[in-house]
Amino acid sequence: MRRSPLATSGRHTALRAAVDVLFATLLALTLAAVALAAVPAASQTLDAEARLAEMGIELPVPDENRSRSFDRVVQTGNLVFTSGHGACGNPDVPGRGKVPSAVSVEDAQLAARQTIICILGSLKGYLGDLNRITRVVKVLGMVNSEPDFTGQSQVMNGASLFLHEVFGERGHHARSAVGMASLPVNFTVEIEIVLEIDGG
Repeated sequence: MRRSPLATSGRHTALRAAVDVLFATLLALTLAAVALAAVPAASQTLDAEARLAEMGIELPVPDENRSRSFDRVVQTGNLVFTSGHGACGNPDVPGRGKVPSAVSVEDAQLAARQTIICILGSLKGYLGDLNRITRVVKVLGMVNSEPDFTGQSQVMNGASLFLHEVFGERGHHARSAVGMASLPVNFTVEIEIVLEIDGG
């Protein structure tokens, strides 16, 4: 049976419309993927403030009157440098003594983690919002060590892993971990960090 030209033309029109819809959908998906790739990495990672709340961590508020001879946080351009911090704010974390004679490696890791919490408290006070941090650039960890102790990197893993937990990809950083014969007030760990922030 011979089909009418009108019926054939209608099928062609419907097919062309379906192809146009498919093409438009593919184009929209492609543009969305390009737009997502252009979003800064910081916005695709964890919300640091929300993450700390989920973990039940309350940041210590720095005492601004405590140190007048230096600043806890200094900014130049989009880089922020912190002074050395020790563990604070949690009496359950052993933050004093040498590793491993007075403080075990495991407890020293907790001290390193708590020290980062104290640093974040100082940064929160300075920046207002920790989500302004776009990258943790460098971590320097100093461990109060016995002369024959060589596990400083293991101790500092407590700090590094915590930064990854809080900031996600933004928390990956370069790091140095060194042993010290002594630290101020017999701190087990002292840490300073360098960060990159947004323009604010």
